Amino acid sequence: VNDAPALRNADIGVAMGITGTEVTKEAADMVLTDDNFATIVKAVREGRTIYDNIVKFVRFQLSTNLGAIMSLVGAQVVGLPTPFTAIQVLWINLIMDGPPAMALGVDPPAGDTMERRPRDPKATILSGRRLGVLVAYGVVMAAGTLGVLTWSKSNSSEAHALALAFTTFVLFQVFNVFNARAERASVFRRELFTNWKLWAAIGGVLVLQVAAVHFDPVQEVFGTADLAVSDWLVAVGVASTILWFDEARKLVVRRRAA
Repeated sequence: VNDAPALRNADIGVAMGITGTEVTKEAADMVLTDDNFATIVKAVREGRTIYDNIVKFVRFQLSTNLGAIMSLVGAQVVGLPTPFTAIQVLWINLIMDGPPAMALGVDPPAGDTMERRPRDPKATILSGRRLGVLVAYGVVMAAGTLGVLTWSKSNSSEAHALALAFTTFVLFQVFNVFNARAERASVFRRELFTNWKLWAAIGGVLVLQVAAVHFDPVQEVFGTADLAVSDWLVAVGVASTILWFDEARKLVVRRRAA
């Protein structure tokens, strides 16, 4: 601190904003404007929170897109109707990659933010392990969406089956947004309700999806059909598998780390 040569060689050089010289301030990576070392702790906490939220945002966005791509490609491979129309894909990107993803970007810090070991500065946001998890998410979403489409198509009209598959995929994203909030901790921790903006975004998504399926003028635009209560229960049940899948994965990760 306040030693220019040492500051240049340090991983993070710290200079005092009030008592430090201009030379040391220029050489430092961090300048304490109040000359209080406790500020470093606050800065580290804020920095870790920002990085965590970037990771959450990227994980959620990529898993949503992978799930959609796998669903579309999978349907062509097995000879099913295309599960989403072009406007439905746009809808998914607008309502899921919009408010919920943005709410993840302002997620409050987790309780263990300052208890974790420092990350490797050379580590990338999209590591091989994270990419593998995202691919697994995509497989679960695609399998669930196409499974619902196959089942419903054999019991009802194609229009009804496609509406149910579309709704199931949207609900997959609703559950998946909770997965994105933590890579190891269970979603059922005390921080579950700390981000009211996320809950507001989810509420808005659900209202809009109900309108897309049941409101006649919107139905015509999206090419959907009315769903019964039993259909919604099926969609919720199937879509929730992404949450239980990730809870099982996180449990294994925590036990290995113990």
